[in-house]
Amino acid sequence: MIASFEIMRVLKPEIAQDRKNRILNWVVYNYVSTGKPVSSDVIASRGGFKVSSATIRSILKELEDTGYLFQAHTSAGRIPSDKGYRAYVDNITRLQKLAAIEKERVEEEYERRVEELDGFLKATSRVIADLSHWAGFVMSADIRDDAIKRLDLISLGPRSILSVLFAHSGIIKHAAFSLETVFDRNSVRNLSSKLNKRLKDAPVADAAKIIWREFLHKGAWAAETGLLKKLLDYFNNLSRDSDLVYLEGLSRIYENLETGDMGNVREIARVLEEKDKFSRLLKERLKDCSAGNSALAVSGKRHAVNVTIGSENHIREFKNFSLVSSAYCMNARAVGLVGILGDKRMEYPKMISIVDSVSSMVEDMLSGWDKLELEN
Repeated sequence: MIASFEIMRVLKPEIAQDRKNRILNWVVYNYVSTGKPVSSDVIASRGGFKVSSATIRSILKELEDTGYLFQAHTSAGRIPSDKGYRAYVDNITRLQKLAAIEKERVEEEYERRVEELDGFLKATSRVIADLSHWAGFVMSADIRDDAIKRLDLISLGPRSILSVLFAHSGIIKHAAFSLETVFDRNSVRNLSSKLNKRLKDAPVADAAKIIWREFLHKGAWAAETGLLKKLLDYFNNLSRDSDLVYLEGLSRIYENLETGDMGNVREIARVLEEKDKFSRLLKERLKDCSAGNSALAVSGKRHAVNVTIGSENHIREFKNFSLVSSAYCMNARAVGLVGILGDKRMEYPKMISIVDSVSSMVEDMLSGWDKLELEN
């Protein structure tokens, strides 16, 4: 009678699908946690599903036949496929909310680390790496071919200046400089005004030449030499780099992978050494995240977090890795990307929460700087 009752329940589509989803999620979570294939006996003894071992084996066979799980060896337990990871991520994305204590920890760590504004983007990638225990990255969007709409210099203190570059395309770039000499606010405003008269509508690629020719070369701005040199170096770097990618915590990947995974380490190291290949992948992610953020505008949710798993990354060397990323925006336009690069066996709920929170905090900081500029 018990077996007959169980069969009747399984025949109901909604019950069967729910049970199947819960068992798949349990298998993925336990494989992520332990790194070991999951057997039907382990599910039966620890899963708490209150179904027979025969039913569990049947569901695992169905999940394997439909491509969600696979067996490395005939006698081994099941391992999630990319499709299985995708179903798991889609499910937790719908259900998962960042716990208040975790969100508070992320905010405290972030605020502590970005006090030194000189390394804002680099510090952000390092914070992500430390919180996730994988590699953290930040990419600032391409601006080389843009024209300058406005360059604002904002006094953050007697020896600290924030530069905010507004391009005609809507992209905004920011950099903070520490100076050896004291610079009062009136001097900052005066230099900002003079620079804008020379730089307005000029190509970003020509800005360094203009600063050198019109200011430093003439030697008429001796008091502002230190800041002008910082700006010269900054625009020279913008002209050399089509995009700025900061990657921190690569050693975390090596530490977290199993001893037998050195082939994976070599493959990912090869890709990351070829910066152009990794940059192209991140540019694709920025486009995807930008589109996702636009779609969310009417829902009230702030960001779309994009998760690409294994072969979804379209780079052969990334077949065993996942990218979790989100765009950060200014004035409703995506101006950069933050994210995590790690093994497919990562804790997706936590990674999604970290990326979503850090992306929001980057936006809040940029927005704060923008308001500060208006008050200056």
